[in-house]
Amino acid sequence: MGAKKLVVIGCGGAGGPAAILSRKINPELDVTVIRAEPSFIVR
Repeated sequence: MGAKKLVVIGCGGAGGPAAILSRKINPELDVTVIRAEPSFIVR
């Protein structure tokens, strides 16, 4: 039985892509991203 929840700290470096990729690999995973940026920049 694998993990059901994933918490990613930070979204600027590898955190954002890691959260997206984790969700694609396991759609049942509950992904929470904690970030300090006042606004989200889409790249």
